[in-house]
Amino acid sequence: MPSIIMEAGTVSKENKVELIKRLTATAAEITSIPESSFTVLIKENPRENWGMGGVPLDEIMKKMNH
Repeated sequence: MPSIIMEAGTVSKENKVELIKRLTATAAEITSIPESSFTVLIKENPRENWGMGGVPLDEIMKKMNH
């Protein structure tokens, strides 16, 4: 059973539904594997769990908003 795993920040319920639908359809089209065989996992991570250049993403975002 093929799996698609996406890691992102917070994703709305509506966007999750659309992501699951489109990721599954695209992967099935490309691989010729039936859509019913795919599982999709969306992992949400808070900004403080991400870092860029040694700085937590929430700190980068605070600086960008000021």
